[in-house]
Amino acid sequence: MSSKPGPQLLGLAPEIVENVIKQVSERRDLSNTRLSCKTLEKHAAKELFQDIFISPLEEHVSTWNSISQDDVIRRLPRHAIIQTHSDIEDHGLGCYREEEEVGEEFKGAVAALSRFPNLDSVEIGFTPECVGVDKRFWQDVAEEVSDRQERLKFIFQAIKDRAAEDKNRTIRKLTIINLQNCPLPDFTSSDLFRDVMGQLDELHISLTQEYNEHGPDHDYTKIELQTFPAYFCSDWLKPISANLKALSIYSKSDNWGPFPGYFDPRGISFPKLETLALGYYTLAHDHDLDWILAIKSLRKLILHNCMILSWIRIESSNMREWKVRKHDWVELPDEGGSDWCNTFAYGGKWSQYLDRIVGALPNLVDFRFDQAQTYADQDESQYGLNHRDSCGNRIFPQRYICFDNGILPTHWPEADDDGDMHSWLDDGFPTNKHKENLEADQKSLDRLLEKLRKSRS
Repeated sequence: MSSKPGPQLLGLAPEIVENVIKQVSERRDLSNTRLSCKTLEKHAAKELFQDIFISPLEEHVSTWNSISQDDVIRRLPRHAIIQTHSDIEDHGLGCYREEEEVGEEFKGAVAALSRFPNLDSVEIGFTPECVGVDKRFWQDVAEEVSDRQERLKFIFQAIKDRAAEDKNRTIRKLTIINLQNCPLPDFTSSDLFRDVMGQLDELHISLTQEYNEHGPDHDYTKIELQTFPAYFCSDWLKPISANLKALSIYSKSDNWGPFPGYFDPRGISFPKLETLALGYYTLAHDHDLDWILAIKSLRKLILHNCMILSWIRIESSNMREWKVRKHDWVELPDEGGSDWCNTFAYGGKWSQYLDRIVGALPNLVDFRFDQAQTYADQDESQYGLNHRDSCGNRIFPQRYICFDNGILPTHWPEADDDGDMHSWLDDGFPTNKHKENLEADQKSLDRLLEKLRKSRS
């Protein structure tokens, strides 16, 4: 006896058909779907062209221009990705990236952003390698500070010009990949910057900083590391904080927050903020979480590769120049008889921070706390701004970290899978922070997640 035929795709409700097409991830398959019939063509085209991409490469400019001139397809994109180089992936050490000309064809195509009336999101991508204001003659990168500023200006101008046409949706979401940690006060004090930023309710930033592969000894003396955190708070966050509903701040690969420049947004109010994602943010004082706990509107909090700084060794001259805040720290005895550095311990625990989150954020319904690698296998979770929503929940061994001004190539050596850390002490640090706090940290995370489950039910 033959079974009855199942429901045909085209016989289903339009919203179900649309959801089915959304599950098709391969662009080639979406292109083939467009050829099947008019009904599926409409749904497939919507998925295929929801994002539009451009870089200085001639073929990318040509495709962008072709879409902008099609009176049907140009109305489909909702998200524009504008890369200032055809390749902005971080390929690790030893990679040399050729400079690409940002010509008038590319600028003209970007300037025609108004041809896409339904855009409400723009992503700007720069190259990850950068040098600061004290660049040496032998340092060569694809995009210098002046290049980045000039490119920010003409992209922001395109966004502003587009907003002047009433028929266009407003750009409410801005993502910047590899924003260099270099203050640009002339740009951020301009009417152009204020006009574009003032329309946003989402800001997502991935920061990059100078790294010298063949001489990282003095990377932490770069002035940008001292000046950028306060500048970012005053020029980027404070002017738009009253409107923001979503904010992400990720460092590409380095811990940030305590020093060389101290990140302190406690004087900034975020009355509408519902989603906050932080990558590699590092807590080193009891009040470092206060600015987050003050956001009572917060519904989703992502702490991605975020850590507590437990052990600190800083060169004495850096202590003075960085004006390091050492309250809540206990100074350790100098076992080596050397006065070149100061050493400290900070006793903050994740159990304490997680318990404070439980009590202070009444509207929180989604919390993520995990660690992932920047370079991950296909089946592993990955760290990065565009992977923030894949962050899970886990008491990971690397949640406590040390800073050692006396080692290279990084001053932030992460713990291994047993929680053991590099130590400047012959016998290692007095305690293994991971093992010592594992039970309490796990219980606090469980309590937090259980409270959120109950609030959602």
